[in-house]
Amino acid sequence: MAKAKSSTLVNGIAKDLNPKDSLGVKGYGNEPKILEQPSPAQRSSVVGSALNWYNYFYSNKEAKQFIVDYLISIDDTTTVKQINKVSESKFIATYGWLARLTQRGLILSDEEKAKLTKECQRLITSHERDEPQLLEESEAIEVADDTRKRNVQVIMKERAIDISGELLGLIDDYIKEGCKTGEDVSNKVVTMLAEKSILSQHVSIILEPFESQKKELQEAQIEKDEQLVEGYSHFGKIQVKNLIKFIDQIIGSINSYVALKQTTKAKRTKRPVPVAKIVAKLKYMRKFKDDTAKIDLVSIEPEKLHQSAEAWVYDTAKRKLYHFIADEMSKCLIVKGNTLLGFDAKESEAKILRKPAEQLKQIMGSKPAARKFFKEIKAVATQPNGRFNAAMIILKAF
Repeated sequence: MAKAKSSTLVNGIAKDLNPKDSLGVKGYGNEPKILEQPSPAQRSSVVGSALNWYNYFYSNKEAKQFIVDYLISIDDTTTVKQINKVSESKFIATYGWLARLTQRGLILSDEEKAKLTKECQRLITSHERDEPQLLEESEAIEVADDTRKRNVQVIMKERAIDISGELLGLIDDYIKEGCKTGEDVSNKVVTMLAEKSILSQHVSIILEPFESQKKELQEAQIEKDEQLVEGYSHFGKIQVKNLIKFIDQIIGSINSYVALKQTTKAKRTKRPVPVAKIVAKLKYMRKFKDDTAKIDLVSIEPEKLHQSAEAWVYDTAKRKLYHFIADEMSKCLIVKGNTLLGFDAKESEAKILRKPAEQLKQIMGSKPAARKFFKEIKAVATQPNGRFNAAMIILKAF
């Protein structure tokens, strides 16, 4: 594991860290440096990419040192003394990475500063609770129970961060092999998540670096950002395209794991949530009529979409037809908020229709005929992300 050392700032920027993993540096580049503050639209991508870099090379040990360096930079010596006493295992590494970015040129927002302050207070409180104290027996039991509950939450979050790093290793392996087509790690991803018993509420922690990296690659692909284009210049266009598909495969597998957890979850004694309530936040269009194009569509009820095995959805604004097919693990599609989960990322596709009035009639026929017709449509097939909007009509679900 690479080691990080405290360093003084020169013109507001700390000296570059030099991880020992030279192969990793070739793939991920040198330590992020913020020479110009990102715009609000770019901030999430820039910060997310930087967090991803630190998450690959460093651990909780370095995260603790980064927080200490940050506190020293703001002259909070009292908190430094308290933080130094806290065990490395108590730290959530992401806050350490954010603290380090302040030494690399990033100016924190008020909200980010508040989060770091709150995290430092949590660490101090955590340490104080773990120290032996002379308490009455009843008080000691209460503190022990509270500590246990808190530690479980921290442990599960750390486990999610760790597995995210392991999954990022799959991308490293894929890059080493030349970003070739045909690589399938879906089952491997789900197995890795299941072995660590990752909780559904922590999946967002795992997804964040993948979504950030995918966004970077897409911006580099369309040459939107000169720095990103230069950063990924050692990849060919086909390799970038394959890498985006590979990351999509991992993201789809992670979402499939969530759907699998829901379908295999032990039944509770409480009354089940009505399907109408589950799909209440799903955005869709009830009716669509276009006299010029001779299109008249009526959506089916969204309740039929939840736990279906296959579905056809049409985006009236983009003229895009979606075909969702449940994956082999979850066996059914799941509606969660405004997103559809549990679909097979490889089998599910979306295509733009040139003559929607004629083509939609073919889709409304029998299942085999609809599938055959859709496969024969000469249009570029893209992978759906599962998110719905108010222009989407649910044509069929079964």
